[in-house]
Amino acid sequence: MKSVLLASTILLAATGASMAADAVAADPVAAPYNWTGFYAGVHGGYSWGSGDGAYPQPGVGRFETAYPEARGGLLGAQVGYNHQWGSWVLGLEGDLSYSWADGSSRINEFPAETDNGARNDNEYSFLASITGRAGYALDRTLFYGKAGIGFTRLEMDDYTDPDTFNSRGSKTLTGWTIGGGVEHALNDKWSVKGEYQFYRFSGDIAVDDPIPFRTYEGDFNVHAVKIGLNYKF
Repeated sequence: MKSVLLASTILLAATGASMAADAVAADPVAAPYNWTGFYAGVHGGYSWGSGDGAYPQPGVGRFETAYPEARGGLLGAQVGYNHQWGSWVLGLEGDLSYSWADGSSRINEFPAETDNGARNDNEYSFLASITGRAGYALDRTLFYGKAGIGFTRLEMDDYTDPDTFNSRGSKTLTGWTIGGGVEHALNDKWSVKGEYQFYRFSGDIAVDDPIPFRTYEGDFNVHAVKIGLNYKF
């Protein structure tokens, strides 16, 4: 009888060990996510921009200050490449957004800075950038910063109150941009992201259509928030 009990105990122990080994084999540890690869995606968001600069009349000089501003939605796309070393991720990205940003701003006398009874209607039709990205990955979640070159096209229309049109001007501006965000991989191919980006532009915009009227000489800063969806190839 003791021999039978001992044999049964050994058999049960062996069976339990075998089942435990099978359970471990059936539940392997998932491999860490790898961010290396090319990707493309789409994004939407909102941006707002404003500036401050001299507004001289050609041949006369400065006697006004303009404050162009605009805000509105964004919709665009991005492409890029990431390479991961350990937990660090470096990459390059290009993006282009169509912009619905517009607005109206007053024109002041200079140097008194009093309202002179005129305004600018402003809009920027797109935002674009080429940036380097550097980030730190916590498996499927990537925290990153970005910096590089930014582009936009700013249009300014000049009116005397209430609605007397004087002239308009537009110019594609180049500047610098910096930002950051977080991206999370939903699976091996798809990821979602949210980011903030700041753009700084400067340059002269001749308000000269249909006649030379003014020149805006100042800066224009844009803030943008975006939510995006990427597909990794």
